[in-house]
Amino acid sequence: MPGFELPVSGHRTETEPIQFLDTLSFVHVASEETDGRWSVVEMQLREGHAPPLHIHENADELIHVTDGTIHVHTEDDQQELTAESSVVLPRGEPHSLHAVTEATIVTADSPGGFGEFVTAVGEPTEDRTVPTAPPSEAAIGRVNELAPEHDIRIVGPPPVGP
Repeated sequence: MPGFELPVSGHRTETEPIQFLDTLSFVHVASEETDGRWSVVEMQLREGHAPPLHIHENADELIHVTDGTIHVHTEDDQQELTAESSVVLPRGEPHSLHAVTEATIVTADSPGGFGEFVTAVGEPTEDRTVPTAPPSEAAIGRVNELAPEHDIRIVGPPPVGP
């Protein structure tokens, strides 16, 4: 594989939609395209989306909100992010988020890998609408099973109920 020497870009219309838990997600830049340095994923979150408290063991994560409102939870804090707000979460620190409204976020991680996790756990879909129901038990099971393979450790429940 050649090194990461040229710009890499992606767009929703050129990317296969993936139902990842209760989100509609698009992997715009896979880590393999950047020699493992970055991955970029757009996620359209249903109102109420809240993954379990987790740690990215080896990656820093940027979350940028393009639409809606989310709360970002860490062990000791909660921040509200609205459209055009961003947060950078350091590797090794427990965190989660809660979509207070239907929201769209772009998440980037360095080094890359989250896009591959979304692809491994999620299911390709033709439906480009945001799911309206909480994630299935099967989807939650895939997260729990595959997270360790992607250097993600689940350390607690979601910050809010379904």
